[in-house]
Amino acid sequence: MILQQLITGVSIGSVYALLAVGYALVFSVFNFSNFGFGPVMMLGAFGALFAIERTHMALFPGILVALAVAAVISLLMEVTIYRPMRQKKALKVYLMIAALGINTCVPNFCIQLWGGAVRPFPSDWAKAVIRIGNIAIPRADILAAVLSVIMLILLWCFLYKTKTGLGIRASAFDSNTAGLMGINVNRVAAVVFLLSGATAGLAGCFYGMKYSVYPNMGVVATKGFVSATVGGLGSLPGAVISGLLLGFLETIISAYVSTTYRDLVAYGLLVIVLIFKPNGLLGKSAHDKL
Repeated sequence: MILQQLITGVSIGSVYALLAVGYALVFSVFNFSNFGFGPVMMLGAFGALFAIERTHMALFPGILVALAVAAVISLLMEVTIYRPMRQKKALKVYLMIAALGINTCVPNFCIQLWGGAVRPFPSDWAKAVIRIGNIAIPRADILAAVLSVIMLILLWCFLYKTKTGLGIRASAFDSNTAGLMGINVNRVAAVVFLLSGATAGLAGCFYGMKYSVYPNMGVVATKGFVSATVGGLGSLPGAVISGLLLGFLETIISAYVSTTYRDLVAYGLLVIVLIFKPNGLLGKSAHDKL
């Protein structure tokens, strides 16, 4: 029974980890939390759903569509909303307020456009279950774990093995100084929002496979923010570890106590960690991120 819950916890934890990494990427460079992340996740999931449902596309190409849609939407948010505000030297809190507006506006617009109905993810392959003795493992859970690991490894290689990644890490240390040293901060911003959008799109696909797709599904991105904060805002390893930890804790509480205590544990963990470690489990000073 515990092994079954562990597998489920890794699956939902992978979704939280991907979302937390997206939050950590944006915060590490711009020092604000992109609360408009939920709609990006939701639109990525709808992109995959429509691609598979209406064009009979296979699952894996559909996942690539989700990544592309979410990445483009995230980039558009940066170019049309956040960048003009940054150029006008807006306070970080106003960027977060704008993000909260996006988080409310976009799902309600989608409800008017597509309706608020809950839609099952159109993939019979993902719904299939593999049985090993008394343990039932949905293919969607295996896929979530494997692709999440692959994407996180590719992201790490990009940040630490490429020239663009070096520019992002330099901007994370001090974006103003990085700009003076010849790094194009707007280009860095575009890459960061593309990457964070792609992680959100992948998370949206996995969440849709496990549960369903609906306009307000982006509310789960709040758990990604909790994971990013618990792990230490700006810390990618912390985001991954805390995302998996939160997924496992929620699964155990739901299975052995009650589902009504699931959110209590998540936000209670956030408060307790911040009381004793205000920078998060792996968080460091503001100038030592990524």
